[in-house]
Amino acid sequence: MKNIIYIVLTCLLILPVHSQVKEKIDELNDKCRLVRGHAHMIQKMIDEDDYNEAVVRAHHGMINTNLWEMEFILREIETLLTSAQKARVTREMEELNQLCNDTKPMVNTMRDEIDSESPNIQRIRILAIRINRNLRSAMEINNTLLNKL
Repeated sequence: MKNIIYIVLTCLLILPVHSQVKEKIDELNDKCRLVRGHAHMIQKMIDEDDYNEAVVRAHHGMINTNLWEMEFILREIETLLTSAQKARVTREMEELNQLCNDTKPMVNTMRDEIDSESPNIQRIRILAIRINRNLRSAMEINNTLLNKL
């Protein structure tokens, strides 16, 4: 009887944490998709020769906000993982953190370019493509992370 109580308590403690982790990973995926979408919209706007500074600035603001939220969610996931889970997904967590860190300078450079007196529109386009590419990799890693848990 004592063993059954331990098993039930363990399940009650682990299952909510696992569902919280899954929710956070899904949220991370949504934020990642938002960053990619806004970067794609900037690229598309420039490709169609329809550059509008106010719209690009708004998309950039959303990229910046969602990237910051991704970093916050990654820290939340890290706190929710058990030691065994952390051991299984260490590489993926490090890669996701690295991708966020690699993307931040691109976002900052894009802001600087948008704010300049004569923005280089093609440079903004290239930065949007790179941001989109980085976050595509992040989504793939995020899926691997979810599968390993």
